[in-house]
Amino acid sequence: MRILICGANGFVGRHLTNVLIGSGHDVLRGVRKPSQFSDIAVDFCKDITKEDWLPKLVNIDVVINAVGVLRDSAKQPMQQLHQLAPVALFAACRESGVKRIVQISALGIDKGIETAYFQTRRAAEAYLTSLPESIRWLILRPSLIYGEDGISAKLFRFQAGLPIHTLPGGGTQRLQPVHIDDICTAVNRWLADQDAHSQIVDAVGLEATDLRGMLDSYRCQLQHPKAMHINIPLSVVRLFAWLGDLCPASPMSSDTLTMLNAGNTGDAKAFTELLGQLPESYQQFIQLDTTHASH
Repeated sequence: MRILICGANGFVGRHLTNVLIGSGHDVLRGVRKPSQFSDIAVDFCKDITKEDWLPKLVNIDVVINAVGVLRDSAKQPMQQLHQLAPVALFAACRESGVKRIVQISALGIDKGIETAYFQTRRAAEAYLTSLPESIRWLILRPSLIYGEDGISAKLFRFQAGLPIHTLPGGGTQRLQPVHIDDICTAVNRWLADQDAHSQIVDAVGLEATDLRGMLDSYRCQLQHPKAMHINIPLSVVRLFAWLGDLCPASPMSSDTLTMLNAGNTGDAKAFTELLGQLPESYQQFIQLDTTHASH
């Protein structure tokens, strides 16, 4: 298949690109600044009409949208990146004859949490699911994605390696981390299945935990002794989140804290069926890093 991956320079996009090329697909990277001969210039801040996208979709069979940001900002406005550009892209897919669309969305957007992140993600999903049955789509809603080269994974591994863990609200926020390899395998298998149907799938790991449990597990996998835990009251965390609202570069904001406290877990059954096997457990993620390094 001839596949356009939007956001191919991002964490998820990079991994999908490598896996799909390895499976024999003709993959074109949709990136803001092309650096390879086959790259296609895409800018989700500016490509917000169907007409912007139609020339980019000539002879494309599959479109994968892996573009996303956690914080809204003037340089990376969520309304354009999560809603306007994807809707325009999907409308162009309908007109240009694209056969399949994969949308990397987010777990929990159906919980009624009214953050800009979830609202814009929902809008893109709503348009995609309204397309004619002739276009098959896969919407993956991942929990926290782990990959050795991922920014969040590096941050959590660093925190796990510290002898003292400072935990917001005691670290009781529920999570169900999923490995990037499982995300890529699921997409690859769905594209390879000629009879695959359109579906929304919660992409989650084998088991749920909480923030404290995840960090403790990572620390154990790093072969460190148990850490000391310090509870940071939520009132203090909310203050830091408010300060983060004033600094777009900060990963912490009132919205991200709201989403964290709401929890991020799901039923792994549909994802297991899509994978054809059980997803990896967060208790094995760092061991998988070691396995990858030995190959």
